[in-house]
Amino acid sequence: MDIHYVGEHLFWGYLGRAAIYLAFLTAIFAAFAYFRASYDGHINYRLWRCYGRRAFRLHAGMVAVASFALMFILLNQYYEYRYVWVHVENDLSLGYQIASFWAGQEGSLLFWVLSQVVFGLIIIRVSRRWEMPVMTVFAVSQVFLVSMLLGIKTGGISIGFDPFQLLRQAPENADNIFFQNPEYLLQITDGNGLNPLLRNFWMLSHPPVTFIGYAAVLVPFCYAIAGLWKGKYHEWIKPALPWTILGIFFLGAGILLGGIWAYESLTFGGFWAWDPIENASLVPWLILVAGLHLMLVSLKKRHSYAPALLFVILAYIFVIYATYLTRSGVLSDTSVHSFGRDGMGTHILIYLFAALVTSLILFFRIYQRLPSKKTEKVFARDFWLFVGALVMVLSAFQIIFSTSIPVINHFFGTKLAPPANVVAHYNTWQLPFAIAIALMMGFTHFVRWGNNSFNLFIRRMGLPMTLAIVFSILAAVTYGIQRPDFLLMILASLFALFSSLDMLLRFPKEYISKGGAVTHLGMGMFLLAIVITFSQQETISKNTSGYHLGESFPETENLLLIKDEILPMGDYHVTYVGYAFDGERVHYQVDFLKENREGEFYKVFSSYPAVLLNERMGNVYEPYAKVFPLKDIFTHVTYADLDQGEIPEPHQKLESLRITVGDSITLDNHLLVFQDILTEPLHDLHGEDQLRVIADMVVHTQFGEHYHIRPAFVYAEGEIIHEDDTVEDIELRFRLKRAADEPYTVDLELFEERLDFIIIKTTIFPLINLLWLSIIVMLAGLWMAYRSRKKQARG
Repeated sequence: MDIHYVGEHLFWGYLGRAAIYLAFLTAIFAAFAYFRASYDGHINYRLWRCYGRRAFRLHAGMVAVASFALMFILLNQYYEYRYVWVHVENDLSLGYQIASFWAGQEGSLLFWVLSQVVFGLIIIRVSRRWEMPVMTVFAVSQVFLVSMLLGIKTGGISIGFDPFQLLRQAPENADNIFFQNPEYLLQITDGNGLNPLLRNFWMLSHPPVTFIGYAAVLVPFCYAIAGLWKGKYHEWIKPALPWTILGIFFLGAGILLGGIWAYESLTFGGFWAWDPIENASLVPWLILVAGLHLMLVSLKKRHSYAPALLFVILAYIFVIYATYLTRSGVLSDTSVHSFGRDGMGTHILIYLFAALVTSLILFFRIYQRLPSKKTEKVFARDFWLFVGALVMVLSAFQIIFSTSIPVINHFFGTKLAPPANVVAHYNTWQLPFAIAIALMMGFTHFVRWGNNSFNLFIRRMGLPMTLAIVFSILAAVTYGIQRPDFLLMILASLFALFSSLDMLLRFPKEYISKGGAVTHLGMGMFLLAIVITFSQQETISKNTSGYHLGESFPETENLLLIKDEILPMGDYHVTYVGYAFDGERVHYQVDFLKENREGEFYKVFSSYPAVLLNERMGNVYEPYAKVFPLKDIFTHVTYADLDQGEIPEPHQKLESLRITVGDSITLDNHLLVFQDILTEPLHDLHGEDQLRVIADMVVHTQFGEHYHIRPAFVYAEGEIIHEDDTVEDIELRFRLKRAADEPYTVDLELFEERLDFIIIKTTIFPLINLLWLSIIVMLAGLWMAYRSRKKQARG
């Protein structure tokens, strides 16, 4: 029997689903039409190109409609849709409601498709004669991606995941009797909500910028495939160069924004944790940067076509592989970024192998026709650009091999052990690569494309190298750096930095507009900041409280702070002032103090680490970084008594007693004597009669002290208002609950004062601001390079 459900907004689901189906069909037709139009000399190529354009524009419109429909149901909190219920809740702010669009599998895929649509429309407008072969490949990519959103089941096979699936139609709710009620929606008053880890300003930008980067990397891939397909192994480079730089810009920006998010929101105390999904995004960026440099070599010197083509192709292949690692669930046990195991992996692997096999077939078909360099001049710019590109690719393959150990074990049944100390493993391997890249960035500035004079080369690089050596010595002395590999990394980074500055200052018109030297300057600053910041970071929160913290909180990294108690910590003293609750977060105030000559403490600054409360998904501990010009002091709470997600009361109830005048009761080696019960008539501000009932008592402590206490309650207008009394020395609070039925007898409640304390971890990161500045410089250089190459491509 059909159930007629009440209150569901089905129109938007039908609209979004129909738009996705039409987007899939129009992408297929666009790919076919552009393929037919791609044959040179085809009599109807203009007609088929027109068909392809119209089909792709219709495809773009359908993707836009589907995106609008999904955003509409998210903003209106239509909880009958599974995607909305999983990622939205009533109290979610507008910014995070928008961010919920890309919070899950389906929405993030749709945003990726939407980003590629925008680039596809731009290609149609600007690519001229390259439009047809490039858009053929581009449209095929859209076919594969949109197919992941179809949500069709046929013959026991599932094709994609439907972002507009109703909650009652979800597989996990198939036998749920709750959805047999036609008015079930009236009982769903709130959604599950956005993952609390994603409720951060930088998460509003990190995922979409990363997906825009993925979309941008597709474009040079399409040009490379078109070049192989048409045998134009040189002509594809010039129009593809600005797109390559744009892909590097957006993908790099997405990775760096993720690092900023990790630094501000996660408690591992760093910028990069070598998480498998982080690594998977870094690998295509490294390979595409290597491909860019070889594209420049090929464009200038007309050789090295094979590695340039191969690296650009592999960059997008590894974008798809990164998507597999993220969405297949194969890394769900080792990465906080991974989605669960929901069957998406097989679909992505089909796309991956289709792209890889097609690319390799086209590559080897034309490989013998690609020109190669007859004689190799070692002392030439093109040689060292090739070596630098090779080093970057080797670096990328080391990262992806270690990251893929769970994948290798999964498919081949091996039992390879992943690295025990992940950070140390990658740092040990990647440091030599970073040193080599930095050194080559430095000296290739002084090597020309053709013949070079060694003596002139030495003279040109003399000043930057001298400055690098001097400042390396200063850094070693200032920060006490003794490890030879760290010192070499500092020297290489400074050499890259000063050589870039030398070019920019001596030839500003030539180098600033092109952006390459600016990007290298930013990269030199970045590598320098990385090695100093994270090799010299210092945890100063040694436990000086006198309390044993247990195995979960190492004494060398954690400090227990009791409210108002002052303890030494590094060069400071600290005190826990208290907390405030804003309805969502508990903000703790920790004051950092200094001691003057008179022995008095004065406040230097306050730190405000917080805990974001979330009953459904668990509380999230949010760090606080106090920013200084040359360092950050990074503090987060490692333990706070949150009473299972609630703000703790300052007292906890011990027991309830019924006591009569004249009774004496032992309380944990203390003696309580009930002397008398008194009453006092009162009048409120309006002249109404009230009555205060007072229990007159004495507490004799085991230490020989005597305390006269008078807990009471006021009876006013049918309500009881308690007036508790406290004995601070024994940390007990007494509440006169009520008068009992028996004469001269009362009910008394005893409360023990909770010890208000937190455990914190504080780390100092030197020169972290140089890291943030380097990111700005690097991205600015890439944008300059993009604009420069875009102008050249148009010319």
